[in-house]
Amino acid sequence: MPTSKCLSLVLAAVLPACLAGAAQAQTRAETSDLDRYPLDRVQLAGSHNTYDKKDVYEYLSDALRDVQMIEVDAWTNLGSWRVSHSNPLANINNCPKGGQPGNDRNQDLRSCLDTIASYHRNTPGHPLVLVKLEMKNGFGTSTQPADLDEMIANLSENGLRARIPESDIFTPLKLMCRDSACGSRYATPAEALANKPWPTLGELRGKVMFLIVPGTVSDSGPRDYAAALASGKARLAFPMLIVKDTTTDPTAGYYGGNAGWNVAYDVQAGRLDSGAIPRSLVQSWTGRRFLLSVNDDKPGGDGADVATGRARLHQLARDYHANLVNTDQEHTGIPASFAIP
Repeated sequence: MPTSKCLSLVLAAVLPACLAGAAQAQTRAETSDLDRYPLDRVQLAGSHNTYDKKDVYEYLSDALRDVQMIEVDAWTNLGSWRVSHSNPLANINNCPKGGQPGNDRNQDLRSCLDTIASYHRNTPGHPLVLVKLEMKNGFGTSTQPADLDEMIANLSENGLRARIPESDIFTPLKLMCRDSACGSRYATPAEALANKPWPTLGELRGKVMFLIVPGTVSDSGPRDYAAALASGKARLAFPMLIVKDTTTDPTAGYYGGNAGWNVAYDVQAGRLDSGAIPRSLVQSWTGRRFLLSVNDDKPGGDGADVATGRARLHQLARDYHANLVNTDQEHTGIPASFAIP
């Protein structure tokens, strides 16, 4: 076969894949450098039910090519940490055993954490990774907030067998530091944000941040974790309240005296669009530097149109100061990260 024809065939086979890879690498960022912006001054891309999308992402951490927030749902009703969408008795997910590609998937939360830890170790200086952990039925007797922290960072042995070292996790306690030396702390994350900004994305490179949200069976997860933070029994994750239809701030009613530990909110986009959650309430959060996570399944419409989807992301930033947008269209070129004007 002539050399020129061979070359043409090679290019025909390889070039589309290369171009697709280049396009994939560009799906997340519209702004070349966000490192100088504080966390609450940007919008980052998120994925809805990442663990459940085995047909889109072979392994959980594969989604981090497209987004910065991934979601994992955990059941604790049998005294263990099972990960599935609707089956409380089984593990049904894209987490390989021990976090190792090639191993069987459908493992428990430990392997999901191993998968995240493997990405973290193998990608030095990666952009901030946010893990949204939905406690489907809350914490249990042998699956307490302290047990979750231990499973992540092995605090009882000073991190000797940590999946992710505490030093690599951005925690509420770190946010509460009054200065870089952390010689003293504010009383709560809310008090800290009343006096200083979030770290910049540059300062958060190489970090992982965990957020605990209420489950569909029990909404107690964030409340119990906040209580554990306040009592010193937990220290790694941020509680994040899911807000539904309301005209008044539900934070104090949900957390009681521990409301100051909540500095992030999770809402459905449709509730914002309809006014079921008034813009004034959202502004009362974002005006205090609190984070807003918005769930919009199809920002690009049924056809996943990229231009429509990107316009929707910017509208959510402009109208509601959405810091995270979680979608089911993660792999379409729509997800983007950009500074909020």
